[in-house]
Amino acid sequence: MKNMNSNISSLFGSMNTGNSLFNSVNFTDYAAIKSGSYKKLLKAHYAEEKNAAKETADTKAASKANTASKKDTTALSEVKKNADALKTSAEALNKEELFKKTDGAYDTEKIMGAVKDFANNYNKTLDATSKVSSKNISSSVKNMKSMTDVMKKTLAKAGVSVAEDGKLSVDEDKFKKADMGTVKSLFRGAVTYGSQTADKAGEISKNASSNSNLYTPDATPSTTMPGIFDFRA
Repeated sequence: MKNMNSNISSLFGSMNTGNSLFNSVNFTDYAAIKSGSYKKLLKAHYAEEKNAAKETADTKAASKANTASKKDTTALSEVKKNADALKTSAEALNKEELFKKTDGAYDTEKIMGAVKDFANNYNKTLDATSKVSSKNISSSVKNMKSMTDVMKKTLAKAGVSVAEDGKLSVDEDKFKKADMGTVKSLFRGAVTYGSQTADKAGEISKNASSNSNLYTPDATPSTTMPGIFDFRA
């Protein structure tokens, strides 16, 4: 008994020294582990980490979506700008004064300038529309290119050639030698190649504007179409 008491006394007495086993035990932590509080704290900690990771992923996704929508808006603005220019140039070719004769002759240089402007805006519209994804715009472009293909032979008589990609080019020498009556039949009138192209350009511009209005300037969803592209929800 004396030896046992001595050993116990020695054990607890050694707690005051740096070599004590008990010196490394945090009894507060031990009590928390035993009661289950420590487990709850761990669960809460890892739940916070999981939520933080989800918020970071959501932020990155929203940022990526906003960047994409900004690009879409810019591309649609280009489509509208070029389609409007094409419509204007087609309408200019439909003006009576352009084909008015002076001393019995057409102003070939002036008419050729108008046709070259039309061809340039036509090609720019094709380039711009190829960079956007819209069924309505694609449908209008397809119809416009189909009309051009149908009129390919008549256009060729006026010095305007159609490439495989659908783009137009004007041969100045051929144009100057062409019958201006043929050019006039292509662009002057209510139901001509020029007027029909103007109509399609108007459709393309309208659809580009409608699609663009889905976004506000800072690439967040427009209030006119709430929720469709709301990546913040």
